[in-house]
Amino acid sequence: MSRVRAIVVKEIREALPATIFFLCLFHLIGLTKAVLLDEYSLTALRAVSATVGALIVAKAVLIVEALAIARLFSGRRIYNILWRTLLYGSVALLFRFTEEFIPLVSKYDGISSAMKAMMGEVSWALFSVIALWIICGLFLYTLVSDLVRVVGPDKVKEILFSRLESRSGSAHDH
Repeated sequence: MSRVRAIVVKEIREALPATIFFLCLFHLIGLTKAVLLDEYSLTALRAVSATVGALIVAKAVLIVEALAIARLFSGRRIYNILWRTLLYGSVALLFRFTEEFIPLVSKYDGISSAMKAMMGEVSWALFSVIALWIICGLFLYTLVSDLVRVVGPDKVKEILFSRLESRSGSAHDH
């Protein structure tokens, strides 16, 4: 029993930073979508959708991280960050497309009818803006997580939570 518990705790610890980050990101995306569509009411469905999306993307990030393909460009760090962002983005946008597509399948009683309807019913401008939010968020997440991995979590905590040093002769002292 303690082995199972240890595995569960390890999984939660690994998923927690990504989950928190994507919870914030997806709720911001939901807010953006609501404002763009003039749907200012906050619904439980919107919150649940953002939360489920965040959990799915966080898990997808962990799955992609475990694959050898994520380390394909291991020469320069920036290439690896861009590559992993592309991989995460592909998975996230596939989920995003599916999120738009599934309601249409039930509405139009079939995949081919839903596909035809999707071309006309989905706001592709909105889809693109949300995709941009997701890609930028994934890049930021990948960049920061790599920096934390290189610098070390303890050093990052020290940097973020230490007092700012006073610089003598700076404009702030005058």
